[in-house]
Amino acid sequence: MESDHDFQSCPRTNDLLAIAKARTGLDDFGDPARNAGLDAFLESLRAETWDGMTPRARSIAIDFLIHHLESRLKMVADRKANPEVSAQRIIAPLIVVGPPRSGSTLLHTLLSLDPETRAPEHWICREPSPPLALAAPSKERLEEAEKRMMELFELIPDIFITHPYMIEEGSGALAECGSDINNMVCTSQQMWCFWGGEIYRKYLLEADHTAAMGFHHDFLQHAQWGNNGKRWALKGSDHMLWMAELAAQYTDAKLIWTHRDLAQQLGSLASVQSILLGLRGHPVTPEDRKAQGKRAIELQSASVAKAMRAREAIGDDRFIDISYHDMMADPLRTVERIYAQSGLTVSYEHRAAIRAWLADHSSTKHGVHKHSPEEFGMDADDVNDRFRAYLDKFGFGFGIRPALTV
Repeated sequence: MESDHDFQSCPRTNDLLAIAKARTGLDDFGDPARNAGLDAFLESLRAETWDGMTPRARSIAIDFLIHHLESRLKMVADRKANPEVSAQRIIAPLIVVGPPRSGSTLLHTLLSLDPETRAPEHWICREPSPPLALAAPSKERLEEAEKRMMELFELIPDIFITHPYMIEEGSGALAECGSDINNMVCTSQQMWCFWGGEIYRKYLLEADHTAAMGFHHDFLQHAQWGNNGKRWALKGSDHMLWMAELAAQYTDAKLIWTHRDLAQQLGSLASVQSILLGLRGHPVTPEDRKAQGKRAIELQSASVAKAMRAREAIGDDRFIDISYHDMMADPLRTVERIYAQSGLTVSYEHRAAIRAWLADHSSTKHGVHKHSPEEFGMDADDVNDRFRAYLDKFGFGFGIRPALTV
């Protein structure tokens, strides 16, 4: 939805907070530290991208921010009125933390098919209030979430080829931690792809994201109340940017790191990010796509390096490493290995659900995502040099992958 506020210049944090308060009649956003992402994002928007956006794109961006602020206000009010929310315990979640376009969405889906598992859906991230314990989602609430989700992507219809589950499942599709939950505290790689610049990139890579992870935990409590007894299966490629804070927040979580041939992964990532540039309102040129390829490599190499440093401190025993190529060869075997390393057993019902889902879904069902690393100016030697520490530890490089283990 487009904003009903016509900002000629980029608004500041207090402007948007005031609008959200006026719309909801509420005034408590929770921990003020959770505004750090909004501050950084608006600084980046104002200095780097606002002037290059169309009026419609600006309106969409501002509505996006205000709506998420309204959601935060409502969630804090729900939490105050219902102490049971803050009493929820988030126990031993399975969290897929691999980089974007490494098979993490498929793996998250397969994990979520376990009847003993829960996973957040898009609709509850867009319309989180009231908690499920107070009210089942009404038709109107689901329709509003669907409308918000689809209107955001009207400018970039090609996104549905790269994310085909959105076509069939809409707002009932599984959500991501970063680009859905943490959008509410403006700490998300997706927002950088949409409308961010170098200032916001620096925030993502250098800030302490403890407050954002605290909000993430609050959201899970909010979504869990009224739906107890199941472990969470979560996924966020953004977790590479705050692996240390994530591990500290969920000390009993298993962190599942997905890996893929970097020529495939980075080429796909640059292609998706190039599509997302369309949210700035202008056609994306071949030159834009090539420049985005460079930016994709720079951010990905920096986030992988940061995640590897965090992993050294966290310890390898907290992680489960999964090859995209192994998973595509035998998805069920991959889930079995994750469960075995987590002290769990894949049930008959879970196996049956995985087989049924795989039989009914194809990555090319709604079109083929065509891309190549060459169109983004990617050079194998340069990429492998940038990712040398990663290649040495895991064996994945540009056009390089370990042999199948399944």
